[in-house]
Amino acid sequence: MRRFSIVSALVIGFAMAALSPNASWAAAPAGLPSHASVVRAAKLAADYYRTTYPITTLTPRNGWSWSTYFQGLQALDRHAGDARYQTDAMAWGRSNAWQLTSAETNPDTVKAGEPYFQLNQVDPAASLAAMDARMATDLTAMPVSQYDWVDALFMGLPDWALWARRTGDSAYLDKMDALYTWTRDRGATSTRCAGKTPPQPGLVDPTTTLWYRDCTFVGASDVQGEPILWGRGNGWVMAALADVVHILPAGDPRAGKYAGMLRSMAAELARLQDPDGFWRASLHDPTLYPQPESSGTALITYALAAGIGSGELDSATYLPVVARAWHGLSTAALQPSGFVTSCQGPGVGPAAPYVGVGPRTAPTSTSAGTVNADSPPFCVGAFLLAATAVAGLIDAPSTGRPLTFTAQQTGNEARRVDDGDVTTRWSASGFPQSVVVDLGSAQPIGNAMVVPYLDRAYRYRIEASGNQSSWQLLVDQTTNTSTGTRLDDFAQGTVTARYVRLTVVGVSNDPTTWVSIQEFAVYPPPAGSGPEVYAADAYQRTTTNGLGAADIGGSYVLSGPATGFSVGSGAARMRIATAGSALAAYLPSVAARDVDVTVDSSLDKIATGGGCYVAIVARHVGSTDYRAKVRRQSTGALTISLAKTVDGTETALASQVVPGLLPGPTESLRIRLSVSGVGTKTLHAKVWRANATEPSAWQLSSTDATSQLDDPGAVGIWAYVSGTATNAPVTAAFDNLAAVTS
Repeated sequence: MRRFSIVSALVIGFAMAALSPNASWAAAPAGLPSHASVVRAAKLAADYYRTTYPITTLTPRNGWSWSTYFQGLQALDRHAGDARYQTDAMAWGRSNAWQLTSAETNPDTVKAGEPYFQLNQVDPAASLAAMDARMATDLTAMPVSQYDWVDALFMGLPDWALWARRTGDSAYLDKMDALYTWTRDRGATSTRCAGKTPPQPGLVDPTTTLWYRDCTFVGASDVQGEPILWGRGNGWVMAALADVVHILPAGDPRAGKYAGMLRSMAAELARLQDPDGFWRASLHDPTLYPQPESSGTALITYALAAGIGSGELDSATYLPVVARAWHGLSTAALQPSGFVTSCQGPGVGPAAPYVGVGPRTAPTSTSAGTVNADSPPFCVGAFLLAATAVAGLIDAPSTGRPLTFTAQQTGNEARRVDDGDVTTRWSASGFPQSVVVDLGSAQPIGNAMVVPYLDRAYRYRIEASGNQSSWQLLVDQTTNTSTGTRLDDFAQGTVTARYVRLTVVGVSNDPTTWVSIQEFAVYPPPAGSGPEVYAADAYQRTTTNGLGAADIGGSYVLSGPATGFSVGSGAARMRIATAGSALAAYLPSVAARDVDVTVDSSLDKIATGGGCYVAIVARHVGSTDYRAKVRRQSTGALTISLAKTVDGTETALASQVVPGLLPGPTESLRIRLSVSGVGTKTLHAKVWRANATEPSAWQLSSTDATSQLDDPGAVGIWAYVSGTATNAPVTAAFDNLAAVTS
C-alpha cells in the first residue's frame, strides 16, 4: 500500500519552497511552458556545470556518470545548437583518447559508447575504433547474465541498437533482445544471490510492471513492509526503453516489446507521481525518503516526453504528467545559479538526496568544489535529457515552412534556416540580410530561437505581419553583444501573425561580413503558468571595469563610471566612491512585465550618516522603473521600501522598518521584488537573511497606476551612499540574481 497524504505533500512543498525562494507551489500547469523557458533552464544548468569538468576530481572521466552528462549535453546541442557544447563534448572524447574505462564486460564501462557514437555522426574525428572492438568482443563473449541489475539497461542496451545500425549486422539486435529478456525474466536468478531461492525469476514486479534494482531486492521489504522499488532504477529502465524505441528503424517488429513495457511502466508511474511533480526515491513508500528526488524524476520525464514524441504514449494522458514533472524540476531542483539539487548520489537503492541550494563548497576558477559530488554528472545529464525532450514537444510553426530571402549562398541556402536541423545553415554575404517565413495561416506566437553559426553575436530584429505590408517589431537585438543561441520572448507577449521576418544587421566582435544562421524558429506562447527564467547570474567570472554578461539575460549596461564595477570571487561589486552618489547596472536584453526578481546583497561596511541603500529594479526603461530598496543605517536599523522612478524622479510607494532584523555590516541579505499587472500594478517586497528561511508573507505591498510603467522592461541592481556619510567609499556586493515570471 502506498502511504502518502495531503499533509505529507504540503510539508514537502513548504520545505522545498524554503530551499528555493523562487519556486512556485501553485498547481502545476496543465500544459507546457514556453519553448524559450525550457531551453533557458537547460542552458542555465549546462553553463553552470560545463566549466567544472576540466577541473573535476571525479573519476573515471569516461565512466558512466560523466558519459550520461555528455549524452545530455549533446542532446541540448542537437536541439539548441550552441557550438560550445559540441566543443566541450569533443574535448571530453579527445581527453579520453576515445577509450572506455576498462575491458570488463560490465555494461557501465561502455556507457561512453553512446555519446561517442552521437559525436561521430557530426564529426568523424570522434573515433569509434575502441568501441567497435569492444562491441564485437561482447557480441560473442559476454554472457547474458551480465545484465543482472537494471542500471545496465540504460548503460548498455542502446549501444546494441546503435551498432546494429552502424554495422548493418542484425546479430547486435539479437544480442540486445537476449540481454533485455534475460534481465526481465531471469535477472532474479543472478549469482549475486547464489544460495537463495527468489520468489520470482525476473526483475519485473508482476503486479506493478515496475522493476526491482537487482535480485537482492526481489521479495524484500523496507522498514514499513513496502516493496523496495527504486525511483532512479526505474528511471534507468524507462530511459533505456525510450532510447531503444527511438533508435530502432520505424516498423521494426522488435520495437513492440520495448514500447509495450514503456507503456505499462508509464501508466503505473503516472499514478505514483506526487503533487509537486516529483517521484520519490522509494516509489511505493515515499514517506521513507520524503524529499523530492531529481535524478529519477528527470529520467522518467525524459522517457515520458520521448514516448509522447514518438507516438508510443498518448499525449492527452501523459502531457499533464510531463508538465508537472518539468515544473518541479525547473522550479525546485534547478536553482537560480544553475545548480541542480535534490539528487540522490550513486547508490544501489532508495536513499535520501542532497537538498542544498548550492554545493557545500562552491566552484572557483581552479577548483570544482563539491559540485560534482553534490550534483553528480549523471544528475545534470538526466536533467538535460529531460529538458530537451520536453522542448522537443513544443512544435515551431515555422519549421519547414516556405520562405523568401534577400540573398543566399550556394550550399547554404535560405531553406536551411527553418529546416529544424541545427547542423545546417543559411549564409549570405553582407549586412543586412533577411528571411521571411510564411507560417501558412495566422498563428499565435510568443518567443523565438536564433542559432548563430559558430556562436557569433549577431545583431538582428524579428518582426511579424499579417499581410507583409505592415510589420510589428517583436524583438530588437540590434545592439546584441552576447554569443551563442538566443532565446527571445516577445515584448508584446502573444502575437498572432502569418509572416515572421528575421533581419540580421551586423555582428559584434567578429570580422566576418557574412550572415550565417543555423536555425530560426518561432514558437507558440506557453500553455501553462509555470515561471519562465528571464535572467539569472551567479557571477562566476572575473571582470574589471564592468559586469560583463549575465549567465542568462545578456550584457549589463552601466549607470556610473565603469571603474566602479567589477566581478570576482562569486559576486558583482559596485564601489560607490563618494557620498551622495549611486551606481546601477541593468540588463536591457530582458523585457519582463510580470516579474519576480531576487538578489543577495552585502556591504563591506555600513555607511555613516544616512547610511547606504541597495535595490533591485524591474520594468526599467530609460529613467523609469520600479524598485525594492533596502536602507541599512549606521544604527543597524533596516528599512524596506517600494518606489517608482518616472523620468528620473523617484516617488515612495510604501516603506517600513523591518522588525527584528539587525544584520552585521557584511552579512548577506536576500531581497525580493514582485511586479505584476497593467493599468493598476501590484507590487510586493521582502528582505531576509540570505542563509535563513524566506518569510512566508510579503513584508510590503502597494499598487500604482502610472501608465509609463505598464510596459515590459529591464531588471537591474542599484546602490547609493547617503550624502551625509563620511566614510565613503562603500562597496555593495550582489550575488544570485534571478528574474522569473511572477
